[in-house]
Amino acid sequence: MATLDIPQRFNRARHKRHDAAVDSAAFLIRHVCDTLGLADLSNQEVLDVGCGTRFTQAIVEQGLAVRRYVGVDVYREMIDFLRENVSDPRFEYHHIDVHNALYNPDAPPMTEATELGLGDRTFDIIWLFSVFTHLAPEDYGTMLRVLRRYIRPDGHLVYTLFVDELTEGGHGFIDRVSGGLRPGSDSDVVTVNRERHVKPFVDVYPDQPLLCALYSREHAYELIDGTGWRPVELLPPNELAQHHFVCVPEWDSRRKQ
Repeated sequence: MATLDIPQRFNRARHKRHDAAVDSAAFLIRHVCDTLGLADLSNQEVLDVGCGTRFTQAIVEQGLAVRRYVGVDVYREMIDFLRENVSDPRFEYHHIDVHNALYNPDAPPMTEATELGLGDRTFDIIWLFSVFTHLAPEDYGTMLRVLRRYIRPDGHLVYTLFVDELTEGGHGFIDRVSGGLRPGSDSDVVTVNRERHVKPFVDVYPDQPLLCALYSREHAYELIDGTGWRPVELLPPNELAQHHFVCVPEWDSRRKQ
């Protein structure tokens, strides 16, 4: 298969080695397919918000099936690179001009009226990996409302987030914090145990705002209410993805169908 040579500065995945980043994306694609009961993505049009580069690399380099892949990101230079260097007609990319402290600091904040540059197009699957993990509560609901416009009636939304709980598999953020301790929002240290009080939201590292947006399970569900989505399940973390919601669109007589 062809190799897609992407400059290292555009790789924002946890795995910095090329092969590891590609393998991680291929794993997540298979995991989404397994979760949704799909053999592959050959009949699926996918919208990837906060796309980065690794999913494009995995699909191209490992010959993975997808009907259409649309990547959206705030990192304009990366989007420009992908547009210029990915010639496969299944792919397209869009820059979204909303605020991001690292990659788009001078842009306006996202609002419910924010457009993704896609017109009235809709998709079978929308996924976001490592996006809600950096969203404050007010932006959590806003993002869900924006995304709601782009889903088909039988489509699915999948997104990862940090949930403040221990897990049986040991792959969650709380599981991985060294020594069973974590910093709190007021820089204290809270012992992790199954009976402790869990705050609805904690910006774990105040000196690095939203590096880790940590939600209680209950608050993560509460923030979905009224956004036009219905949560199907909150899946536990695995070796390459934190907790992840699977949601479907809600329909009512007041919403255009």
